[in-house]
Amino acid sequence: MKTIKDISASDRMLIGLVVLITIGMSLIYFGKGPATPVQGVLSKSVQANPMSGSTTKIGVLEKELESKLQANLLQMEGAGKVEVSVTFATGLKTVYARNENVTKRTATESDKVGGTRETTEVTENNQVVMPSGSSIPVMVMEDRPEIAGVMIIAEGARDAKVREGIHTAVQTLLNIPGTKITVVPMLMGGA
Repeated sequence: MKTIKDISASDRMLIGLVVLITIGMSLIYFGKGPATPVQGVLSKSVQANPMSGSTTKIGVLEKELESKLQANLLQMEGAGKVEVSVTFATGLKTVYARNENVTKRTATESDKVGGTRETTEVTENNQVVMPSGSSIPVMVMEDRPEIAGVMIIAEGARDAKVREGIHTAVQTLLNIPGTKITVVPMLMGGA
């Protein structure tokens, strides 16, 4: 298992980039508030549990989304203590800028009998755009992963109204079907 000291500078830079992208995505996704409070919550979740085995981009995104959901659910009346688990079904989908050239050349040939033959040659050149002096391609778009499921464990989930409120809030925040969300009561004296 890697420690923070074992993570290379490029991996740290990649994790930092993922954090910044996630902050931007969460601001768009949740449509709330300035970046500063969100950034505080996100950086705490990454620092608080660096050895969680979730050092991949997807693992980091899952943990950050869990922290954001937990922060929102803790504000709900009656929810009490809350634990959140999020799992993604897909990875990040990245679209890179491409330099596309298509060359089409048509040649017509005639034979001695009067017949003609037309030949078309198409040459396609499709290269990823790389800034000069960089080994990282230009990114046009990064689409967030699809959510496979969310599990909420809450103290207040024993009350049907609170459980339904949590379920509806998560469904609304993440824009996912209710079948992907499970809300269960926390054990007495848990977390």
